[in-house]
Amino acid sequence: MENQNLNGTVLKKRASLKENLCAWGLISPYVIVFVIFTLIPVALGFVFSFMRYNPYMPEENEFYQFKNFINVFNFDNAISKQFWDSFKTMLVFAVVAVPCLIVVPLCLAYFVNMHPPGYKLFRAILYLPSVLSIAVVGIIFSCMFKGDESGLINAWLGKVIPWMSGTPFKNDFKRWAIILIVSIWWQTGTNFVILSGALRDVPKSLYEACEMDGGNRWQLITKVTIPNIKSSLNICLFTTLIGYLNLYGQVYTLNALDNESIMVSPMQFIQYYLSNITYARQTGYLCACAIVFGLFVMIFSIIQQWATSDKKSASKWGKRYASYSKNKKYELNADKEVQKCQTN
Repeated sequence: MENQNLNGTVLKKRASLKENLCAWGLISPYVIVFVIFTLIPVALGFVFSFMRYNPYMPEENEFYQFKNFINVFNFDNAISKQFWDSFKTMLVFAVVAVPCLIVVPLCLAYFVNMHPPGYKLFRAILYLPSVLSIAVVGIIFSCMFKGDESGLINAWLGKVIPWMSGTPFKNDFKRWAIILIVSIWWQTGTNFVILSGALRDVPKSLYEACEMDGGNRWQLITKVTIPNIKSSLNICLFTTLIGYLNLYGQVYTLNALDNESIMVSPMQFIQYYLSNITYARQTGYLCACAIVFGLFVMIFSIIQQWATSDKKSASKWGKRYASYSKNKKYELNADKEVQKCQTN
């Protein structure tokens, strides 16, 4: 018996070892890519942010302490001012685009889940743009909204409208409207699939109970649908918010030559200056900008997660106050009952 138990233990260990090796073998390509292209660049960027770093003249590199981070918040510096202006532009666009990319997919998912004629075809058409890369999407819409006679929309209208030109917060409404349309057309499909699956999981008995209690269509949505798909909404909101705080692809591909140097997002700002050999001596400063921007993205995502989470757990003092209020109400009700008995 002891030999059988020992053999069984050895076989279990071998099977467990094979499973672990198989698992590591399957995830090793992702781990290797993550370490080489994400973890190492992040670590190097963090180190460079504390240096006066020039990749073309390594003999000039020196430890710069926190001066790069101080310069990021120096608003008298023209480059720093451009960084924070791009940050402001990105935030304004995210405030508009993120709700649109939640509401539009939710409405489409709600109506498609009512199973109208041809709903399977509609579902495939809605998801189809999501499989395209931003480069392809940019080429399609750049040809459509080109600012001369060769643009498809201008040819239809018989006018020459500079769709892609404009300075932020001055005369760039058309450009940002097109970027918003492109974003909705391109990325609605992903959130649509998530929300459509969540809507199918809502129990029909809840809708029936709400209707029996006299609930109308709006109450069905607000009291039954939304609470039951809240976790999926949080996922869509989190991924969409992170994506649009890192806005880059749309503004890069949908860009006219006359405003090529206008930075409208921190990602575009960092990419532009890092790829320009003229600013090679500013590499450490640009790494500091990237770290500051990354910290702000983390803060926004944490705030969003906190604001949308179920706040079921109260603090120690909150629980004490709730217990005190409950006991106080009980004492008041008891006093009222005693007074009634005395009057009777």
